[in-house]
This record gives sequence, structure tokens and C-alpha cells, in this order.
Amino acid sequence: MGDSIMHLPTGAFVLVCDGSKALLLENKGDADLLDLRIVEALTDDNPPNRDQSSDRAGRFKTPSGAHAATEQTDWHDIAEERFLSTVAEMALKEIGQSTPASLVVAADPRSLGKLRPMLTDSGSVSILAELNRDLAHHTLPKIEEAISNA
Repeated sequence: MGDSIMHLPTGAFVLVCDGSKALLLENKGDADLLDLRIVEALTDDNPPNRDQSSDRAGRFKTPSGAHAATEQTDWHDIAEERFLSTVAEMALKEIGQSTPASLVVAADPRSLGKLRPMLTDSGSVSILAELNRDLAHHTLPKIEEAISNA
């Protein structure tokens, strides 16, 4: 089982993120003993959609005279999308200063799917690994442990 341990080179970055909190960490230790330090932390106060919408969905008349409801805007979703875009920009700005820029991304599946294209389109970042786990609210030692054992 010893082969399955991830070795993160010194200077590699780890982006831990969910839809409302992100930590960009840098490994100041070596490949065998991680020492993750916070480079940047972002949080977004994104209340649930029910707390953001003011009224029920709009209604309109169809050509046949029946009434239909319009789809309600998901403000929570829009805010999450905007937050992830800010996270990606911040990460690229910070990581872009080191070459080669190596990154491990740990996020919930939804955030991971949205972040991947935002991070890789620039071409300046190489994603070493993706962890399909939400570690954004864990302590640094827990994050280090999860990444070491990935």
C-alpha cells in the first residue's frame, strides 16, 4: 500500500475548495513530509437560494391561454459560479509566479467540475491530482493527511 501515497514536491500548491470557501496552500515541506501553509484564503457568504429570492416564480400566459410558471433564478448557483471564478483567478495569479506550477485540487465533485476548465485553460498550470473530496472546512493537519494518503 505504500505506493499509493501522494508525493507532493516542495513548492507545489494545493487548492482546497467548495462553493463558498477556498484555501490555496503551498507545500513548504518536502515530498515525504508535507508542510502546507496558507497562501490565500477566500470565503463567500452565499446563503441558500431560498434566502436570496424575493418571490415565487413568474407566471405567463401560453398561446393556448393556459398559465405557466417561468423557471426561478437560482441565485445560490450564480453566486457559487462567481465565487469559483474568483478562486480560479486568484489561484492562477498566485501559482503563475512559480514555474513549473504544480497544483493539486481538492473539492466537492460539483466545484471540481466547474474549476477544472477555469484552471487548465490558461495552460500555465499542471494539475498533479484531483481529489474528489470537500476538505475546505478541515484543519491543515487533516488536509495534509488526506492529501498524503490520496
